[in-house]
Formats: sequence, structure tokens, C-alpha cells
Amino acid sequence: MLEKTIFCVIHSPWILNLVPSNIYKYIRNALSSKNFKKFLIGEIMFCFSVQSAKKEEFIDITAKVRSLVESTGIKNGLACVFVPHTTCGLTINENADPDVRADILMALRKAIPDNLAFAHLEGNSTAHIKASLMGSSVNLIVEKGQLQLGTWQGVFLCEFDGPRTRKVWVQMIETD
Repeated sequence: MLEKTIFCVIHSPWILNLVPSNIYKYIRNALSSKNFKKFLIGEIMFCFSVQSAKKEEFIDITAKVRSLVESTGIKNGLACVFVPHTTCGLTINENADPDVRADILMALRKAIPDNLAFAHLEGNSTAHIKASLMGSSVNLIVEKGQLQLGTWQGVFLCEFDGPRTRKVWVQMIETD
């Protein structure tokens, strides 16, 4: 069903130039209609890119996710954040002290050392394992139009096979 498979980057309107004209007309009409909110919720997935600089690092994406959530106008609901990759993950953890991120990476390196006899020939088995442990998605509560995170919490992309450009998808779900 076309309505459920539209994938659009709202914060980069130029992407619509890449969309076939029949789909573009559907998007344009829906975005200009009185039912904009109904069209937006559950039918448009936001996407943004994150460039990692190191082989392993945690990149704080909280501000970007918060900005996308606020741009939807949703008052209450969920934001499902997902990475479509097998060698990076997502987590929610402390964003006040960068030593916490360093400690998590250190513990993961000790738990999953590079010197094991992995069968996977690409040489990035540890990245696949670490990404599986972290998970590929997080769900965030949205209340009164704001992300509900603890005082010290942030959302992190966990890179284990960088440097690379990663995609992050955010799907909004309104609850009332």
C-alpha cells in the first residue's frame, strides 16, 4: 500500500526532487491538506545521516531526535529510533560524563576481544556482536510534545565498525 510505504526526509525538502512525480503529487497534496497531522503520523519516516570518525565510538544524537520529534507537532506518543545496520547500534545512557561512554566501550572490548578465531571473513565479527548486544532500536516516550528522558540521559549511535556514514530512522507514533 503506497500510503504506508512513503519514505521522506522532511528536513531536506530537496529529496522530493528524487521522488517519482505521481508520488510527489501525493506527498504534496497530503502535506498541504487539512489532514496533514493524520498523514504525517505513521506514514512518514524521518531519516538522517551520522558520520562516525573512529572505529568505535558513541555519538550523541539526542538533539537531532528531539528536533525531529518537536517538528511533528505530536503531543503524546512514541518515537521509535532505528538503525538499519548490522555493525552499529543504539542505546540510551548518560550524556553528562563522557567517561561513561568510554567505560562502556572498554568493557565491550574486554568482553568481546578481537583476537578470537572468528569464522566471518570480513574481520568485523566483534562489531556484529557488539551491535547485537546494544540493539538496533530504542523507543522514546513523547509527552506534551517533548522527549521524556531522564536528567542525564541521551540517545547514542554506537559505532563499532567505523568510520562510516550511518542512517538513523525515526518513526513517530501518536497515542492521543
